[in-house]
Amino acid sequence: MATRWEDRVRAAEQLQFESSLLGKVFAVLGISSIWMRLRFGKRGLFRLGWAVVPRSLKLVAGAVAATWLIMVVAAVTVVVFVFDQLA
Repeated sequence: MATRWEDRVRAAEQLQFESSLLGKVFAVLGISSIWMRLRFGKRGLFRLGWAVVPRSLKLVAGAVAATWLIMVVAAVTVVVFVFDQLA
């Protein structure tokens, strides 16, 4: 029951926000629903910025992150292998 109430309150807040001037501007930009879920802080600002980034740039950022992760795993594997051979 509490969850249902929270959903109703959230929907009312969303409707109230979307009827304001700022809400209308965000709706035009396509980030109105994201704005309501954000909590101001480092994560919230990052999510808002990430919502505005074009899809192609997100793909490049994902590829860079995946490459970095693979290189870190490879480096750790090499270090473990070298120490295993020395022992």
